[in-house]
This record gives sequence, structure tokens and C-alpha cells, in this order.
Amino acid sequence: MHSSDTFDVGVIGRGLFGSAAARHLAEAGCSVVAIGPTASGGHAGIYSSHDDEARLTRRLDRDERWAPFTARAVEGYRLIEERSGVEFYWPVGALFASRPEIDGKHGVSMAFLRDHGKPENYWPPGTVGWKQWWPRLEFPTTHEVALDPAPAGYIRPKRLITAQEILTERSGGCLVDDVTTVLKPRVGGGYRIETFAGSTYDVEKVVVATGAFVNAFDVLPVQADITVKTEIVILGEVSEADANELGEYPTVLHQIDPDGIDDIYMTPPLQFPDGRHCIKLGANTTLDTWPTTLNEIQQWFRSDTDPDYLPLLQPALASLWPDVDFLSLRTKPCIVSYTPDRFPLIEEVEPGLIVAVAGNGQGAKGSDSWGAVAADLVLGRSLPLGET
Repeated sequence: MHSSDTFDVGVIGRGLFGSAAARHLAEAGCSVVAIGPTASGGHAGIYSSHDDEARLTRRLDRDERWAPFTARAVEGYRLIEERSGVEFYWPVGALFASRPEIDGKHGVSMAFLRDHGKPENYWPPGTVGWKQWWPRLEFPTTHEVALDPAPAGYIRPKRLITAQEILTERSGGCLVDDVTTVLKPRVGGGYRIETFAGSTYDVEKVVVATGAFVNAFDVLPVQADITVKTEIVILGEVSEADANELGEYPTVLHQIDPDGIDDIYMTPPLQFPDGRHCIKLGANTTLDTWPTTLNEIQQWFRSDTDPDYLPLLQPALASLWPDVDFLSLRTKPCIVSYTPDRFPLIEEVEPGLIVAVAGNGQGAKGSDSWGAVAADLVLGRSLPLGET
């Protein structure tokens, strides 16, 4: 613990955005305290949306606002790994599959990939040239398929956070396993942070990076303009032999004809903390809800989602891997935060108080850049968000 409990900056939230902001600030010479729970569902029932084993990353992005931030973060992955000693990045590529008539409805369009990629990485509908590389995957013949090669792939978010925090501590930053319950201005300037465990920290400036929980406690002077949506992933357990064979397959973004689910994303098999090797598939579904209170978010994370969501997601998983014998299937709840313009909310809401939230379903891959934007606001050296 810092001897005086007084810091230049307090970072509230130790997820992907918060851990990146804390690292950038500590390396800039600030005394930093980063406060947040390390165990999902621990203090005060706080669950982390990053408590996951894989998030997709890619080089290309159709939205010009996102592209430079994503590219900058992806380019820095290997350096963070090298400096921290933590491996979190697997550049296995990303396969996109979509019917031409719904091309571009979500994510990166095929036209964009054709214009910015290589001709040999595109296969029109009815052709299966991609099968020579990934024979055990299956897409409808009505779909065109394109590859965004490495550096696209996936990251393991909990490992990325660990890497960021190793570097934060190495630069003198302090990490606190606790939950902020009160943030209030101090007489004479700065802020006081009070926590669930009864600790207090005096800071000159604050970064609030609490994701879906940003409006759950009385931390901001006004409500952040975000909405929160529930989301589900299905984990299909495979044998160790299948995991070894399929582990270098690319990630997948698959647009299917809506039938209860839409906008599929998927990773190849990877090992989870319980030792099982699982393919992870997520999607938007007709059962998704939009919780607005702390209790509703907590209830969502505590709910048994298998009975409702397995019948929706299991057929999609089976259709993509028709010859894979899944040893078990289970679902896991997640949360996504959205802004009205579908761009991260990173701004100074009052002098010295910065909010950095809302990945809009794709913030993980560029989180190091978004943390840097928040740090730059603290340091007073930022460009307007979206400029490079």
C-alpha cells in the first residue's frame, strides 16, 4: 500500500480499459492506485465482462473511427507480452462468412475485405477453396467466405489484464482488490475514493472504467449515456485430440439467416481453467435483455442460462463443426455495454474526472489504445477522440 494513501490518479475498475489506463499512467510517471475486484462475483456481487477466455481481434475495421485505435493496439501486443512475460495473443486469422445480400450488416463487409485483402483470401458463394486449409469447418454454399490473416486472431483477456498490471506495478503503481462505493470531491481539489472494505484513497484525478457497472453506484455526478445488453456464449467441449488438431484454425465471424440468433462469432478450441478444451461461440439472440439496475445485472450473471439458450446456440455450433463430437455443452452469461453512436465513451465529465467505458461489443481488441486515450485525458495531452 502506498504509505500516504494519496495518489496522483485513481483508476476505478481493473478490466481491459482500466488496466491499460493504469499502466499508461504509471509509465508516464504518475503515482497510480487501481481499484477493482480480481474475482468475478466477489465483492458486492460485481461481475466482470472480461472474465472470459478469448476475445476476437483483427487488423481490418470497416469503421474508420475504430481502425487506427485497433491497429495501434494490435501492433503493440507482442511488446506487452515481451515486457511482461505473459502470453495472451494468438494471431490465427479470422474467417468471415456471409450471404452477399446481407453483406456488411454487421462487422467488416466482404467488399471491404476484397478491397483491402489479397484475392487468394476470398472465395465466392458456391466455392469451397477454403476447405483445403480448414476442412472440418462448414459454411452454407450460399455464403461468400474471406480471410483476414494474421495479425487477426484472438486474445485471452484475463492474461492481457495480468500483463498490463505486471507493468503497472513495475512502474510503481498500486493494485487494490476492492470495490469503489463512493467517489466525492475533496475540499481544496481532487477526489476521495471510499471502498466496500472501508478504505479511503485521496487522488488528484480519477479514471472510472467500470464497464456495465458504471451507473450501478453513486460514482459519477451524472449517469453515463450507455445501455447494457445481456449476451450468451456456448462452450462446446472437445477431446484433447480435436483440440490439438483444430487449435490453429482461425476465429470465425458468421452471418446466418436469423432464426433466433444472429451475428455469430467463434474461437477455435482453447483450454479453460477447469482443464477442458472448448470451442467458444457467441451470438445475439432474441432472448437477450437490456438490464438497467444493479440487481438485474447481478441476477443475470447468477442465472442458469442453459435451458433457454442451449436450444438456440447448439444447432449453430453443430452446423459449423458437423463431424466434431462434443463431449459437453454449457452456456455462460456475459454483458455488453453500448453507446448511442457505438463508439467508446471516453471523456472528461468534470475537471479531473474521466470516464472510460463501453466497448460496444468490440472494445477488447483495442483496449490498450482506449486506455491510452483515457490516460492522455488525465495528462492533458489528448487529441479529440477519433483523431490520430
